[in-house]
Amino acid sequence: MLHEQALQTAGATPALAPPPNFTGRWRNQMNSFMDLAITGSSVTGLYNSASSSGGAPVQGVINGVTIGDLIAFTVLWLPSGSITSWTGQLVEEGGVQTIRTLWHLVTNIPDDNEDDKFWMSTWAGADEFVR
Repeated sequence: MLHEQALQTAGATPALAPPPNFTGRWRNQMNSFMDLAITGSSVTGLYNSASSSGGAPVQGVINGVTIGDLIAFTVLWLPSGSITSWTGQLVEEGGVQTIRTLWHLVTNIPDDNEDDKFWMSTWAGADEFVR
């Protein structure tokens, strides 16, 4: 499906409920954690990956947006220059707040290898974050 078709469908969704409070520390299933701050609809913070770079912890700056119970944020991983973006929604089950996300990570493929290896630059997966 084209993005524009998906956006047309999304535009028909009902009005958003009052936003939840995303501020604070969230931890995923890999024991990585992020500390989020919310100002208006802007998301900022730090992401601490417990399993990146051969197992050594790696930290990256978070920039993103939120509206209602939806959130999207991106981390630029330095010095590698890889980028990960997460999009998701906050849900509550049994009194536990969880941000369920899908993510894409992109890495650079050298220009002379792009024709053959371009799709090797993009990884995808899912994360769930709890307080």
